[in-house]
Amino acid sequence: MATTPDTAAEPVPALPGPLAGAYGRRWRAVVDRWARRPGTAVATLGPAGTSSHLTAAFLAERHALRIELCDTFDAVLGALVDGRVEQALVPSAYQGATRFHWHRDLRLDAYFAQATPEYGIAARADGAPDGAGEVTVAALWEVRRIFGDLVPPALADRPVRWVDADSTQHAAELLAAGGADLAVTNAPGVRRHGLRWVVRRPGAEIVWLLFGHR
Repeated sequence: MATTPDTAAEPVPALPGPLAGAYGRRWRAVVDRWARRPGTAVATLGPAGTSSHLTAAFLAERHALRIELCDTFDAVLGALVDGRVEQALVPSAYQGATRFHWHRDLRLDAYFAQATPEYGIAARADGAPDGAGEVTVAALWEVRRIFGDLVPPALADRPVRWVDADSTQHAAELLAAGGADLAVTNAPGVRRHGLRWVVRRPGAEIVWLLFGHR
């Protein structure tokens, strides 16, 4: 049998250091620190029901953490930099995550994968918007793409005006209050505000970042 000349026998280049081992050790160091200091304060994005809150609650239940929910990731960053909390939990999908990475006083303590709840397009219980004109959609900037991926044919050709939301729960709140026709939100947002799904998709496994002080 013929083989591809030269390249078939070339060695695979080594990774620049044992990255998996290094971050495995970081994660164990974080868990050991939590065990020594029950009630460690971790800030993340609220309100209750955001994917960030659910992930933080998952950690808190297992490691006796105290979770502080902030209205924005700017407030999360401020709480960490000012020393009001010891760590911050940030999803890698957050567009401003580089502000944490590059802050001179912070460091990436650890990271891990965790799935979000269901996401999708929601409407108020009394129905989706009628007609053929502009449709207003409340959404966090990072999840706007979900609307384009899931939008049903009846809405696909309608112009969209975005209503900026600070979180998935804020988007659901805006919709429930009449501030938008639709919202991109998650399952807790739908349940909490008495909404109904127009279309939904399973949650996504994303990487979560834990930042602490240098």
